[in-house]
Amino acid sequence: MAADLLAVGVITGTRGVHGELKGKSFSGQPGRLEGLAEVLFRKGGRERKLRVESVQKAQRGMVLTIAGIDTPEKARGLIGYEIWVPRSHAAALGEGEYYTADLCACSVWFGEELIGPVRSVWEGGASQLLEVRDRRGKTVLVPFTDHFVGDVDLGAGRISLRDDEIVR
Repeated sequence: MAADLLAVGVITGTRGVHGELKGKSFSGQPGRLEGLAEVLFRKGGRERKLRVESVQKAQRGMVLTIAGIDTPEKARGLIGYEIWVPRSHAAALGEGEYYTADLCACSVWFGEELIGPVRSVWEGGASQLLEVRDRRGKTVLVPFTDHFVGDVDLGAGRISLRDDEIVR
């Protein structure tokens, strides 16, 4: 996946008889999709470039109107597709916030010891969890909290652990 694109949401269902789509925004700022000439929709190895005509916040996410998607049947074909936009159109980050794609481009270290690459980031309720594959091939889940994680250096692709108790 191109480094200049970020996933900002996913299509979760349809609404109404005019092809509207229900979706979940990963950022909580779905309005940033409106007005983009094209938005990339991805699912598995499939991609579609479509234009978002309107976005409305809904009680549980957002409702999108997409150019050319005007029936429930056409809309159902987009369920499960992720919505990808250029990084320049993604939501601004606050202090200590990171895009999942950037964390997945890093490896976890304890001091000078490489623990392993971040494979994915899970939503874990109290905190996000970094899924790390260690050198033995074992999967380790590291809570992405100040208790376990120290410095995050995206430029170096390095996430430092404060303690190695979680990976032993």
